[in-house]
Amino acid sequence: MPLDVNRLRDSDLAIEATGEEFRAAVMLWCASWNQIPAGSLPNSDTALAAYAGFGRDVKGWKKVKVGALRGFIECSDDRLYHSVVTEKAMEAWAERVEYREIKENEKSRKQREREDRKRMFEGLRAAGIVLPYNVTTSELRSQYDLIKSNDDGVTGHELVTVTGHAQDTAKTGTGTGTGTGTGTGIKDQKTLVDAGRQPDQNDDSENPDSRVPSCPAQAIVDLYHKALPELPSVSQLNDTRRRHLQARWRENPVHQDLQFWADYFVHVKKSPFLLGNAAGRDGGKPFRATFDWLINASNFVKVIEGNYHA
Repeated sequence: MPLDVNRLRDSDLAIEATGEEFRAAVMLWCASWNQIPAGSLPNSDTALAAYAGFGRDVKGWKKVKVGALRGFIECSDDRLYHSVVTEKAMEAWAERVEYREIKENEKSRKQREREDRKRMFEGLRAAGIVLPYNVTTSELRSQYDLIKSNDDGVTGHELVTVTGHAQDTAKTGTGTGTGTGTGTGIKDQKTLVDAGRQPDQNDDSENPDSRVPSCPAQAIVDLYHKALPELPSVSQLNDTRRRHLQARWRENPVHQDLQFWADYFVHVKKSPFLLGNAAGRDGGKPFRATFDWLINASNFVKVIEGNYHA
């Protein structure tokens, strides 16, 4: 249970209550935190005496009852609710749901990536190309796309090993696969929200001729700087940022258009919260988005759907 120190220190309870009333009140807050619903207590002196640390001494409890129950309100379900404790419980639950969602999305993403890598490794081996097991996904995909793009296929030649490592059991690799280019991708783009929700139509395994254009990472960074000078600038386009951009670029054909990214950053600019112009929680420092935060998989979808614009 989070404790708002300043709020408690300046409260009427801290200023006016006796020591016994204060102790009993804090005990009741702790008890209500784990009740169902959270932040509530049963409207029973016997139960309240036990929760407040008086055990079976109901008479002793009644002497401090008024002060100890400061902030609790009896509601229609015949339970007592504390407005501050329930507020904190709702905030904690929202954070827990968001954390679970992030973990589930990350788990699903990793599972998809494992399955995709397995498919590409098998396709490359069938063509006589053996890459080290820990080659980067971008390099693996680049090699796979290359053989799939050939009409006559790349088969029947001698076994090829990459970067001089041993076949199949190689334990090291250095693939870079950072890729740059200027492909504009999809035309006739719909609204930004519709674009973000389009299903992934790029399936190289079924259409050997399809080629995903290289992600123009620097061009996207330039669009970010142009549209959002209020946010922290990107001083270096490192490999991590290139990988995140490449992932967003590949996961949806609509994303393979610089106009989509221009619209995306304009959409971000319409959110006071993302620009750091909204008050922080409980008077804290306002949140302000960064380039890395905006291209993160989970945040990217939420921004497109307007979750941070209300």
